[in-house]
Amino acid sequence: MRFLDDTTVQEFLAGGSPRLLVFGSAADLSSQVFGRQLAEFEQETEGAVVVGLIDIAKAPLAAAEWGVRPANLPVQVFFQNGVMQRVLLGVRSAQGVAAELAEYLTTS
Repeated sequence: MRFLDDTTVQEFLAGGSPRLLVFGSAADLSSQVFGRQLAEFEQETEGAVVVGLIDIAKAPLAAAEWGVRPANLPVQVFFQNGVMQRVLLGVRSAQGVAAELAEYLTTS
């Protein structure tokens, strides 16, 4: 997982591999719990998806740009080939995140 701020989000999204941009807050209990699920998700997908975490308190410009508010944390935005594919709200298990993104993670 990479920790991002206002200056590193665009660089993170420019990468070629699938990306999961996650907005959360160190002060938000659901974001803290979800952090453990994201670490498990990364392990289960063997790094096929690069996860970037943004603490909205430390990156207020990025949060504002994406319209993320504390009331709807955590927010996950999935990108493939630099194009936004899915937006997920709330806490999910590692398996739940993988199930939501399964159509993008399977190869034909």
